[in-house]
Amino acid sequence: MHQNGREGRRELNGMNGSIGSVGSAQSARSVGSSPKSVASRLTESNGSTSVPLIDPTEYRSFCFRGEGRMNFVISAKHANNGSRIVWRFAKARKSGLVTVKAKSELVNEYMEKIVSPCLSPNYLVNPKIIEMKVNDVHQLVKIPSLPPNKKIESFEELLQLPENLSFLPLVSIPKNVTRISALEMLDATRIPKELPEYVGPTITVEIKPKQGFFQTHPTINVPFCNNCILQMEKCQSDTFKQMYDFCPLQLFSGDFGRMRHALQSLIHIPHRNLRLFVDGNLIHYDEKTLEWGELNRALFDRMEQKLQEGDEPLKFGIDDILDALCLIISGSVSFESFALQPHSVLAQILKAQQIDSIGIVRAHCMLKQLADKQLNKLRDKTRIAKIGLQGVLALPEDDPLSELIKYFVAATMKDCSVMVSLRRIPDSSIDSTKLHGNDIIAMPNGKNAKKIFFLRNSLQGWIEMTIFKVEIRIRLIHFQILSDIGPKSSK
Repeated sequence: MHQNGREGRRELNGMNGSIGSVGSAQSARSVGSSPKSVASRLTESNGSTSVPLIDPTEYRSFCFRGEGRMNFVISAKHANNGSRIVWRFAKARKSGLVTVKAKSELVNEYMEKIVSPCLSPNYLVNPKIIEMKVNDVHQLVKIPSLPPNKKIESFEELLQLPENLSFLPLVSIPKNVTRISALEMLDATRIPKELPEYVGPTITVEIKPKQGFFQTHPTINVPFCNNCILQMEKCQSDTFKQMYDFCPLQLFSGDFGRMRHALQSLIHIPHRNLRLFVDGNLIHYDEKTLEWGELNRALFDRMEQKLQEGDEPLKFGIDDILDALCLIISGSVSFESFALQPHSVLAQILKAQQIDSIGIVRAHCMLKQLADKQLNKLRDKTRIAKIGLQGVLALPEDDPLSELIKYFVAATMKDCSVMVSLRRIPDSSIDSTKLHGNDIIAMPNGKNAKKIFFLRNSLQGWIEMTIFKVEIRIRLIHFQILSDIGPKSSK
């Protein structure tokens, strides 16, 4: 029963773990949490350390945003202030059910101490730790069993659904557990309304860029990057029906033609590297792909209207979205000066990925050779968060344990998702808006060279992160390696 309506789903506020913010930086930070320390973020005015207890009856319009190996993601809209957020409920690795042993504090600290320093603040909105009563969580995690894009308008409606739909069975909850912690974040698929007029829906593109540099491996001589090797293996094992033409090296190249080709390849065959949303509804992903014409109609039918009296209707298409995405993720302001700018989200992700100097094959070999004492240090996930990014970078070279720690930190950035939300705005809104220039993408359209203006989330990308993998799966053509640094029996 737990498989109903959710086969193969992955997480939005990352396809496997992630971030996000939409609207202006000011409004985003007013709803999300500020980059304070974990302790100060949990301290209330009375000086005691506590976590807010959320009452889901104060929310409405609940829906499923996705799931990964680590989380279920549920979206909800606050009934009073109208803000739309997501709650990330941790999963047990073996059962796939919601776990009552969520390590929200650890995940939050890792985001704060390791991930955040890798990226400019305008690309991040930090999560907020919350708690809910177990019975409330039991009701909420019925939602992943419902059909895709199904909205539940009130919490009371959940009470009427069958109990066996829940991914938190009441019989599995220990009697001494009364609350479950989760992470609360802004919903990256929506742009808060700040302008008097918009044209058409909010379009959100979620991209999983993967490793953006070529890495050689001992005893392996193949002219393919890590991602292409993995995708070929998956196609060979029938995980996917056909190979796609996407290569991360093109996406990170800084060349407009190559970047655009990479994105267009993902539109044609997304695999698990791209998802498209319209007003928060998932419409295009690996298990449900639309043909080019269908996708154009789904995205742009509502945009084809006259913006001013006497104008001919302007036509919009996926090509416009691809061009806008290239400008946004490269940090470029025009096609004439197009390049991967150092301040761009892709350039910063790439720099963080290159903390890894050993690669996946050497990492596997080093892992097998570690002594028990070193393995225990590597298994201590709190240790990495405590020393922070600068501490990781300062670790000695040529030390297997240090190199493995760097490898795992880089692995987080190799498996992140970038989410960009766009919405068409008419020319009349440009003059009246107080938004910063970086919030608006202007592009030529048609023979009359009129401009298309897109309002994007002013944080440009909501970077969603996979938090410190405790299991590495190394899959190459014709062979498979499994390394697990989780708890093991002593020798």
